Order: sequence, then structure tokens, then C-alpha cells
Amino acid sequence: MSDDIKNFLHQYINLSSEIVSIFDDLVVYVEYEPNEFLTKIDEFPNDFFIIKTGIVRSYLLNENGVEATRAFFTAGDITGANSAMMRKLPSEVNYQALTKVTGYKGNFHKFLELTLEHHELSLFYIKTLENAYLKAENIILDVSTLSATERYLDLKKRIPNIDDLITQRYIASYLNISPVQLSRIRKKLMSEKLF
Repeated sequence: MSDDIKNFLHQYINLSSEIVSIFDDLVVYVEYEPNEFLTKIDEFPNDFFIIKTGIVRSYLLNENGVEATRAFFTAGDITGANSAMMRKLPSEVNYQALTKVTGYKGNFHKFLELTLEHHELSLFYIKTLENAYLKAENIILDVSTLSATERYLDLKKRIPNIDDLITQRYIASYLNISPVQLSRIRKKLMSEKLF
């Protein structure tokens, strides 16, 4: 049994060693190189992903083909085109490794079958859905109430070395500003010694 999997599961709920072993058998270790896709728009996804190391982003393309980064996922996060898998539809979102990413992937539909057989896995699934809901709600609140500078500072708290890990255009896309605006924000923060 992988300690990675045990630690990941236990951040949501304490599970018996039997259930951890069942989940461990469901997932396989994977690695992605920078810019490699975990899921692309219009694909019918089957797998969820647990990130051990690295950064993954989810992003959409607007009607003009401009990328809009929705979220960054880092160590300990679970990600994937979950809404597409739940609805058995093609993904409307790309999931892309921005750095080298290591972790685990598992078949979402097999996982759902296991939740019907094992009550503890159902409770784990509920906890992951609650967590995803709370994260989505926080993103909506942040976009609605915080300035780009405040959102950038929050992002830096969550991923302190993000500026060294990924290009500024991805950060700017996440903040819904241009790279030039991000450069100005960074310059101002440096001059105020807040950065």
C-alpha cells in the first residue's frame, strides 16, 4: 500500500486499511511533462488525478480562442474533468501540466462502482465533493470581491514560489488580467516591499 495514497485519503476522512488498499488498487502512478495534457476539451474523460508534485491548471477557451485559466492544482489536490465524467459528456475544460507533475490516476466510473459496494468510500466521495464545492465558492467570492492585487497575494500565499514555477501569462490569465497589468502589480508590490 502506498503511503501517498493513505495520506491523501486521510486528509479527507479516516478510512480502514482495507478500504485504503482497495483505493490503492484502483490508482496507478503517472508522470506528466510540462505542457502535457491530462484531459483536453472535447475528450470523453475517464480518469481523476491525485497530484503528488507539480502544478496543473484547468482552463477554457473563450469564443475568440483566448485561454482563461480557472484554477491551479498542486500537491494533495484531486483534479480532472469531474463534471464531464459525472454527466458522461465530453470535457469543456483542458487540464494541463504546467510543471513536471507526478501523482496517481484512477478510473472515475470504477471508483463510483466501489462507492456502491463500500460505505466508507461513499463518505470519502462526499467529502471530496464538499471540498470541491467550497473551493469553487471561494474562487467565486474572491473574483467578486477582491482586486487583482489581492487575488495575486492570495495565490502567492497558497503557492509561494509560483512566479518561479510557471510563466506570468498563466498567472495573469488566472487573475483575468493581462501580463502587462501583472507586471505592474508585481512592480508596485516590490516597491512597497509587500512582495
